Amino acid sequence: MVKKISSILVIVIFCAIIFSGYLHEQDIDDLAYVIAIGIDVGSNNNLEVTFQVSIPSENGSTTSSSSLNSSEKETSDTLNKTVECTTINSGLDLANNIISKRLDLSHCKFIVFSQEIASYGIYEYIYTLENDLELRSNCNIIVSTSDAKEFLQSSNPVLENSTAKYYEIISTASKYTGYTSNITLNSVYTSISDTFGETCTILGHIQKQENDSPEIILSGLAIFKGDKMVGTISVEETIPYLIVTNQLNESTISCASPFSENKLMDFHVSVFLNTKHNVTINGSSPHIKTDIFLDATLLSNSNDFNASSPKDIAKVEEALSNYIKNEVNNYYHKTSKEFKSDISGLGKYAVYHFPTIKDWNEFDWLNKYEKSTFEVNVDINLNSSYFISPETNYFLRNF
Repeated sequence: MVKKISSILVIVIFCAIIFSGYLHEQDIDDLAYVIAIGIDVGSNNNLEVTFQVSIPSENGSTTSSSSLNSSEKETSDTLNKTVECTTINSGLDLANNIISKRLDLSHCKFIVFSQEIASYGIYEYIYTLENDLELRSNCNIIVSTSDAKEFLQSSNPVLENSTAKYYEIISTASKYTGYTSNITLNSVYTSISDTFGETCTILGHIQKQENDSPEIILSGLAIFKGDKMVGTISVEETIPYLIVTNQLNESTISCASPFSENKLMDFHVSVFLNTKHNVTINGSSPHIKTDIFLDATLLSNSNDFNASSPKDIAKVEEALSNYIKNEVNNYYHKTSKEFKSDISGLGKYAVYHFPTIKDWNEFDWLNKYEKSTFEVNVDINLNSSYFISPETNYFLRNF
């Protein structure tokens, strides 16, 4: 009897494993994986939400575009489905109701807002997305200078067969270019909600060239005051942001040569020590002292620079130091005086002056930041690397 019961249990467990695997496989086949979401202003105060869906195919082919209506567009291995809706959740329900598979958000890489909708405020949408159980909090938040729908339609993978993989590559390129920052859903939600700073997002553009398909590029940042976009900063202004917030991995910086007028010197720059901040409060005016420590390697040279001369080396270090100091000061001025937005989150260095949360809230850092004064110091460690002496034409090391 015991043996019979054991045999039955084995059969039941075996069947459960087999059928659970089958059902799991069926569930996967019933899903359509969203890799990007675009949010635009629709008509009659509605939203226009675009879901970019990865098209699975065993033989590598894509869905025939002849079967798509005017609200659908196929780009490489993806299908864009756009719906008019009142909320993001209702848009998801509407899209699920008119396609053959259930949309799954667990592989979403990009959430793209148009510049227009970002200027009206994004907190409601960020809150909704952050609380979605499927959506990963590390997906990137982008504000597009064009419509979000058009931005997604222009995503043509370069050197990649997969659009999802392409999104991963271009979003992490900031690690070695410094052109933008890897800003995620979680970081935007946190910075909108706290009292220590403001938020910013990646800035996206469509690059159109004659006789070429349009492509998307990520460069610069969209700046917010509260949850409303108030402006943008360029690639050159993004590098100071990365330095100040200790996010710079490496980048190439060009500054004027101290030896030749109208000539530039190129440097590979990385962090030597983390940037240090000290905030003091004088009445209602914060004073922010920033100390920056960078490694630099000279990438370009000219005949009037003697790599074996300590004086020339000191001049190069001073020129680069002054250039970065000026750029950081300009960045601080723009964010504080023009945008009145502490996207650097410097409030966390000021909060220690206040004994209670009540005192901190009453000081109202986010509206006091515009009154800040700044003191910036830059310490450049110019690596010996390999310098070619123009006089002797050989490599110099460890000067």
